[in-house]
Amino acid sequence: PGVSVVSSSVSGHEGGDISVQCFYSSRYKNKTKQWCRYKDQNCYTVGRTDTSQNPSVQISDDGRRSFTVLMTGLRLTDSGWYWCSVGDLQIPVQLTVTKQ
Repeated sequence: PGVSVVSSSVSGHEGGDISVQCFYSSRYKNKTKQWCRYKDQNCYTVGRTDTSQNPSVQISDDGRRSFTVLMTGLRLTDSGWYWCSVGDLQIPVQLTVTKQ
């Protein structure tokens, strides 16, 4: 597949942080990497590699075959579906944030 993740669900505690590693095939090396929130049939970008970043969402691309999304200061409202996106490909990841 062009894009994949180790686990399609991840959980964290309120106020904590999570990281998600997304893998992509080498032909997507130069494509924009994004982390977006899937809501109402749309994907709202919360982090991407080529723009100034949301301070609570950081994306680091190793330049080879994976990028890592780090979300810090988690809130309960962050729970939901997200997409690891590379170019025109996406893969869903479910985030669950629980109370401390």
